[in-house]
Amino acid sequence: MDQHTKAAAFRRMHLEPPILLLPNAWDVTSAKAFAQLKGCRALATSSAAVARSLGWEDGEQAPRDVMVEAAGKIAGAVDVPVTGDLEHGYGDPASTARAAWEAGLVGINFEDSNAAGMVSLDEQVAAIRAIRAAVPELVLNARVDVFLEGSGELDEAVERANAYLAAGADCTYPVLCRPATIAELARRIDGPINVIAGPGVPEPVDLQALGVARMTWGGGLAAIAYDAAAKIAAAALAP
Repeated sequence: MDQHTKAAAFRRMHLEPPILLLPNAWDVTSAKAFAQLKGCRALATSSAAVARSLGWEDGEQAPRDVMVEAAGKIAGAVDVPVTGDLEHGYGDPASTARAAWEAGLVGINFEDSNAAGMVSLDEQVAAIRAIRAAVPELVLNARVDVFLEGSGELDEAVERANAYLAAGADCTYPVLCRPATIAELARRIDGPINVIAGPGVPEPVDLQALGVARMTWGGGLAAIAYDAAAKIAAAALAP
């Protein structure tokens, strides 16, 4: 599949069952391992996991071009569509989105918070419109950070999500929402939503029944892998 075909296929995956499950890769090796799994239709990267694998921390501490290059290598190593987590766009969301597309990615996550906190609704809507104008084919997952940032206001999450969809986002991502609110978010948000796996979050088949379009793991899979490796080494090193 060429990139245009992958992007179109990836967009359709958000609009029809089954629920889209996106393992979050952090390097080429993890991406190849996930892509070979039965049922894997697409992959995502994790900004936290990719940055840490390269010696930085999350929060746009790694240089933009380094992160885009790493995500592009992942996209180039597998046959399935890959979407990249590129945080808040590194100061120039439209340019970052264009760079992502040129690197071979077919989608991006775009957050509505940065080091200073939540970005205003108007500013985020304008940025989403700029991304959509810059790269019309790119599948845009607009992250809603009100739960992550501590306010936890469901009404605000719904307002932001619907505004982002109206501005051109393909999917919204109320990250770290309380499991008890998932059904209401899916009901009130006027388009596909992404949920992150975690304690108390329903299984994929149940998320699909609630109306969720997509599930990811964020940096969780990388953390599990590193933890398992450390335990193996610790057992061997123990006196």
